[in-house]
Amino acid sequence: MNLGHYSVFYRPLSAGDIEAIHKASMLVLEKAGFAVDNRRALELFAEHGAQVDFEKKIVRVKEEWVMEYLKKAPARIILYGREERHNLVVEADRTYYGTGGTALNIYDGRTQQRRPAVIADTAKIGRLVDALEHVDWYVLPVYPSDLPKEDVDINRFYHGLKNTSKHVMGGIYGGYNGAKDLIKLAQTIAGGAEALKRKPFISVICCTISPLTLESSYIDLIIDLVEAGIPIATPAAPIAAATSPVTLAGTLAQINAEALCGVLLAQVIREGAPVFYSVVPTTANMKSMEFLFGAVENGMMNAACAQLASYYNLPQYSTGGVTESKVFDVQNGLEKCLNNLLPGMAGAQLIHNAAGQIDSSMAVAYEQYVLDNEIIGNIKRVLKGISVTPETLAVELIQEVGPGGHFLAQEHTLKHMRQELYLPALAVRQNYTAWDKSGRKSMVDHARAEVERLLSGHRPLPLPDGLEEELKTQFPNLAGLS
Repeated sequence: MNLGHYSVFYRPLSAGDIEAIHKASMLVLEKAGFAVDNRRALELFAEHGAQVDFEKKIVRVKEEWVMEYLKKAPARIILYGREERHNLVVEADRTYYGTGGTALNIYDGRTQQRRPAVIADTAKIGRLVDALEHVDWYVLPVYPSDLPKEDVDINRFYHGLKNTSKHVMGGIYGGYNGAKDLIKLAQTIAGGAEALKRKPFISVICCTISPLTLESSYIDLIIDLVEAGIPIATPAAPIAAATSPVTLAGTLAQINAEALCGVLLAQVIREGAPVFYSVVPTTANMKSMEFLFGAVENGMMNAACAQLASYYNLPQYSTGGVTESKVFDVQNGLEKCLNNLLPGMAGAQLIHNAAGQIDSSMAVAYEQYVLDNEIIGNIKRVLKGISVTPETLAVELIQEVGPGGHFLAQEHTLKHMRQELYLPALAVRQNYTAWDKSGRKSMVDHARAEVERLLSGHRPLPLPDGLEEELKTQFPNLAGLS
């Protein structure tokens, strides 16, 4: 479902806070700088006027330079689907929720056991996501254990694109050759290099390393992707108390600088390159020092980063919907709801990891995609707000019905009920007697049945006739599915 403009309700940072974090980030970029372990990128920064220490591989930039180059980045990016109805216009006051991960495991809710993910899961989850109304784009969610590393990237994207007509995003794990294969694959499906640049239906995640490091192999990927016109996200994932300060403000100052580094790199490669202000803020468990994805502070920081992205007028890629829970329990629902709701209420634009994940992103579950679709549906209703117009105030209708009347049979009720009242598909809303007689089924039971229904009956838009045969001829390492 493509979304209209949403209301913004939650602002964890004041205007003064935003300015203070901005100034702190500018001092970090000017004094500490950021490591750039790539000769081509160092030369590009130097050519564009940044201060470059080639021996130490450090780039330092002043605030005036930063702001000049941030203005070259687009404030609006369109992520295209294979169907126009799935195009996402990523700009201020629009919020979209997607999947995410690269999880290694699939959790089977029936056996309560995990198994390694395989490439068939990429296809099946893509087909499931294609059918889920409130999941807006498909971030490739698992790393297949049944393929050699050099074949992973092209197969993940191929089976993702084949099984959904929504926009497909993912990381690259096979290095430089993986990027070359992916670009060629996407250009073939698009009908050529220029066609892909006009309507890029894939985007790629190229991670930076906290603190303040752009790693060589990722930079090579970024250069090729930017030149091919493919939108990129360059997220840093600092862990508060481990790879960034324990204070949320300190982590925000650092992650803001890191997010800007990715945007700046893209602009020195090609002015106007589509790149997101990209953040994955996390915290550490103070008892074990393991990182936490589901902590409420992560939702708060993602919301704060939405405000920072708005300050720079940049489209934002952020994080939500992750839980530390290993099963479908109260903790799962609590953490997922909070961490999807808070950035959405602050105006975050692309919220990835919003559906499917459990166990701190180490696993996904088929039922969880359906459960999260319902959580997101509720959240979208919250973000839509309350429309107050003469029509919705319904004064004349209230007068007409009068004291002691009812509104069930009124045309006004039929006209507005689906827009005003969210109708969940899975939530248990029967009275006790009806619920007892129907088998005492829970939301998880309903989700499991919905997964089976969608996977058995939903058919995504196929690739054009003859294209699959052409792709298999060009790319003999494309895997079939058992």
